[in-house]
Amino acid sequence: MIDRLRRVGLHPSVILALVLMSLWMVAYRRLDGVAIELYQPSVAGVRAFALYLNGRYGDAARAYREAHRGPVRASDTGDPTGAWAAAVGDTALAERRARTALEAFPTALEPRVTLAEVALDRGGLAEASRELSAVLAAHSDHIEALYLSAVVHGRAGRAGEAIDALNRALRSGYAGARRATPFRLLELAGDLHARPAAERPLCLLAHLFRYLRIFDGAHAARALAYAELAVAANDRPADAWLTIAVVQDKLGRHEAAMQAVRHALAADPRHAEAYRWAAVEARQRGDLLLQYRMIRKAFESALTDPYYVEDLSRVVLGGLGDAHTMAALMEQALAADPNNAMARKHLAAARLALGAPGSGPPAR
Repeated sequence: MIDRLRRVGLHPSVILALVLMSLWMVAYRRLDGVAIELYQPSVAGVRAFALYLNGRYGDAARAYREAHRGPVRASDTGDPTGAWAAAVGDTALAERRARTALEAFPTALEPRVTLAEVALDRGGLAEASRELSAVLAAHSDHIEALYLSAVVHGRAGRAGEAIDALNRALRSGYAGARRATPFRLLELAGDLHARPAAERPLCLLAHLFRYLRIFDGAHAARALAYAELAVAANDRPADAWLTIAVVQDKLGRHEAAMQAVRHALAADPRHAEAYRWAAVEARQRGDLLLQYRMIRKAFESALTDPYYVEDLSRVVLGGLGDAHTMAALMEQALAADPNNAMARKHLAAARLALGAPGSGPPAR
């Protein structure tokens, strides 16, 4: 290319500018869509980013964690749960603050998440698992606890439990607020990806790269590739098809997403999240009746899970204006779990819309 430019009589400085511009355009195309979390303004951060761009994800994640290490600037009052101390690598201080917080507030959840992080940093998978189990017993949709549980299960060789935790966390739409969370999942993905091909947990890797796509769009292709391999290997095919559906949706390929959802439901006709994504694709099409059928199927496939009630209400009450059906469905949910506060709340709303007696505020 340079010889061709010389033959047309361009000055060397112009040639250099054109070459640099070409390299910049290539870099821009690769880095466009990479989240700010992957840029660290330090020598250690630059090294971590270089490892990341080279595909050495496990090494990159460990380098990112090292780049975060430094003095703890938050006081005890500014970091009562020890979360910041854990983020900058001071595990002793993090543990001390977390245990102090638990002495004062034994039912607090965030200090237990910190203790799980400390245990993970020390290689204590069993201890981390105990702390996270306590958090999830109190709050089954605690995002940080779910992501950290996925790491613990993945490290312990429990790929199925890791996938379940990731599915439950990812449905929230949040990537986690703790500073180290993305790098713990990146490290797990990198270490599993580095195994010999025959030893890789394909469906789990598909889910991990689905998560990492949040921070770098290039991971969409890796998530799809691993999900297709998982389908071919019969490795949790319904969950693999669900990953394909979600990634295709994020890429704007809604027909492909709906087709993948159909495959997921063929593999597991009780997969609540697959039904929910079918409802998402139906909404994209403007098909309210299909959206209703799919979100109702999601709800009925997981009667004791309050998560699907809000979406159901938006369609049944908000879209169709059918308070009778909404009340009946909420009564069904409460029969399955009388402690379902979300169902009780929406039953009250449906009764209020019907003008029924006893439609005041839900019982506390």
